[in-house]
Amino acid sequence: WKKKTYFSIVQSYSLAKSRSFLSGNEHPKPKGFSG
Repeated sequence: WKKKTYFSIVQSYSLAKSRSFLSGNEHPKPKGFSG
């Protein structure tokens, strides 16, 4: 894996997780995230 690709994946994951946490009231069970 390239550092750039890995960084992009981590950033995307973090962003998605943050959104899921913030919008937990609207989406109790986000897609692709179990927890």
